[in-house]
Amino acid sequence: MSGEKNKVSLSAVAACLVCMFSVGMVYLWSVFQKPVTDECGWSAPSVTMVSSAVIFMYVLGSFAGGALTDRFGPGRVAAAGGALFCAGLLASSYTVREGMPVWSVYLTYGAVAGTGTGFTYSSALNCIQRWFPHKRGFATGISVCAFGLSATVTAPLITALINGRGLTPTFRILAFTFPVLVVLASLFVKNPGREYLDGLAAAGGGSGGRQYTPRETLRTLKFWCLALSLLFLPAAYMMIIPRVKTLAAARGLSESMATLTVSLTGVASAISRLIAAAASDRAGRAVTIWVLTLVTLAASVCMTFARGWLYIAAVLLIVAGYSGPAGIFPAMASDSFGVKYSATNYGMAFMFLGVSAPLFTVISNTVSAAGAETGNYTAAFIIAAAGCAVPLIMLPVYDHAGKKGAKK
Repeated sequence: MSGEKNKVSLSAVAACLVCMFSVGMVYLWSVFQKPVTDECGWSAPSVTMVSSAVIFMYVLGSFAGGALTDRFGPGRVAAAGGALFCAGLLASSYTVREGMPVWSVYLTYGAVAGTGTGFTYSSALNCIQRWFPHKRGFATGISVCAFGLSATVTAPLITALINGRGLTPTFRILAFTFPVLVVLASLFVKNPGREYLDGLAAAGGGSGGRQYTPRETLRTLKFWCLALSLLFLPAAYMMIIPRVKTLAAARGLSESMATLTVSLTGVASAISRLIAAAASDRAGRAVTIWVLTLVTLAASVCMTFARGWLYIAAVLLIVAGYSGPAGIFPAMASDSFGVKYSATNYGMAFMFLGVSAPLFTVISNTVSAAGAETGNYTAAFIIAAAGCAVPLIMLPVYDHAGKKGAKK
């Protein structure tokens, strides 16, 4: 019996992955963007900002969900997230209509569905990390890989539903499929017992060390290194990726190749999340993100002149540089501050990503508007490259602070 209790619960891990995959589709606003613009008559920039609202509320929901997970456990919070996700999609079927104000979708799809996504994301991620305290990079990697893979898998399904059934029925179908999967899976989302963790600790794979409270975490240099890296690392992704298809024609790509490039971004995102996180278990968290950031900087500079296949390669490297760290930052927080309050501690740092999304989206819209008139987007690429400088400085400081603390 003791041996059984020391085994990983496959049902709990699988349930967490189902939850992550199900809520990952909320990122697919780009699929809805043109149909919504055509149906409702809203301006393209105002519709684009829905994506920023989703990211901001998803991050805010992750912070709140993390605090609730530490208190009530992951299963209940995941279920609450699924319910909010359902409510947001269902409400969107009533707001995405001609005559409705665009801010109503910011509330339904952005605020309600985004918050539900954050609840489920933080609870499932925290749970799966606890089952693999000895392999946090691997655990986080498969979690965020499932989250990122959702966009690639479900995009064709949602497109087919919109074309075949229309916007309103599509939102209602989605409201009673993926959120229902989350609620059902949440029944199996549970943290490991004390005996399981003690068994790992005895084998040298436990998660000992100091367990920082959120207040103590905020007073550490390592926290602010993480937070500032999360704020500036997404700059290249936010500045460049929304313009990928628009720029493709100017860089010598056909319409079919431009579409292929967009599809490949989902594959690059999923693969980089998994590989980078697993690699960080061996090479080190900060070192792995530092290398990915350097790659992002080089790809951003390359975007100033890249054409054809080089353009596609640069785009995919920027996606990998943004997505790969998503599987590492949560593990870094647990490594640095312990697992007891890990959902809350990482949620606080994750809030800086929520600020990053609207900040660089607004900058991107402003710079790209000027670039559209001249056909020159060099300024956007320079800003994207400059954003990489902050994490390139902060990550070595993080490592140095960790080594200094280990000597005490």
